[in-house]
Order: sequence, then C-alpha cells, then structure tokens
Amino acid sequence: MQILASQLFPTLVWTTFFEDHEPFNRDLLQKCYALRDRDPKGVDNTNIKGWQSQNMLQVMDEFQPICERILATCRRIAASNFFEDNLEYRLEAWVNISQPGAFNSIHYHPNCHFSGVYYIRTPPGCGNIFFKDPRTPSAMVRPPIVKETLFTATEASMGAEAGRMYVFPSWLEHGVAMNESDEDRVGISFNVQVAHARAPG
Repeated sequence: MQILASQLFPTLVWTTFFEDHEPFNRDLLQKCYALRDRDPKGVDNTNIKGWQSQNMLQVMDEFQPICERILATCRRIAASNFFEDNLEYRLEAWVNISQPGAFNSIHYHPNCHFSGVYYIRTPPGCGNIFFKDPRTPSAMVRPPIVKETLFTATEASMGAEAGRMYVFPSWLEHGVAMNESDEDRVGISFNVQVAHARAPG
C-alpha cells in the first residue's frame, strides 16, 4: 500500500548568504557599536539583557548598504511568489547587540509582510533563532512520539551565522536563544511592508 503526503499551506523561511560578508560586516559592526555609543539606553522590546536601537536604520546614510540588500532580497522573494509588480517595499530596521546571557523572548511582528535578521557577529554558542509551530490547534492533542519530524515538531531552530540572512512571514512567532558565549552576538533585524504605491500629492 502506498501512502502519499501532500504539503498544504507550508510555512516558508528563506535564507541567503553573502560571500563578501567579512569586509562588509567589519564595517557594519563598527557602525552598530557607534550607534549604541550615541544611544546607550536603546529600546526595551523583546530583547532581554541586550541592546536594541531605534527602528531607524532605513533613514541613516551609513546603513544604506545593508538596507539595500534587505530590500533586494525581499523583492526577489516576493517575485518568486507572484506578488504584483510596481509595489512599494517599506523597510524599518534596527540593530540588536546581545551580550552574554541575553536573549529575545518569543514574539511576532504585526502590520508587515516580511521580517528577518542579518547576522554580523556570531561567536560559537551565541544562540540560534527559533520558530514556533504556527498551527495552534495542533497543540490540543500531542501524539506520543520517539522522534520529532516536520509534522510533529513544535519548534524549529536555525543557526546564527555571520553573513547569513533569514526572511520569514511576519506573523510567524519566533525568538532567539540565550547567548551562552563570552562575546556579543550582533545582528540587524527588520520588517518590510509591501503595499501599492502612494498616490502623489
């Protein structure tokens, strides 16, 4: 007897890796710490024991190279999923500096379509990003299992790697595990809203 499985309504997480990340990230890392020096208080959001900047990288000249890469990646993802042409991609981006012991509690990002993170500095043991199963009713009755599969898993973890970008639907709940290294984990998180262009005037 043959049993076939169909994957209905899959939850996608896209990733890309920038081969030139070493020189790119060296410059970017300096800019991230300079931003923290100018605003040491930062923002209290989902970051626990870490530092987060204001959502303003998209309007800062020194961060335009990473903002352009984020937008280019999201546009390619949108095109591969047949989004309409001539849409606006509205970005907001911020720096996360997670010192040893810091983590991000589980959350989602409202009022946007894509969210993601670009990793700048990722010492071994700095903590992975993880995603919660969005199929809420599946938690009502958990099957007895000896090994998790894509069907039975309640969370999925993806590695933090300098030069790697993850993009995911903004409604997908996610968090970041505790930084158990002796150095900071540094990344840039972002939201992208996709909409019809605003009428002039």
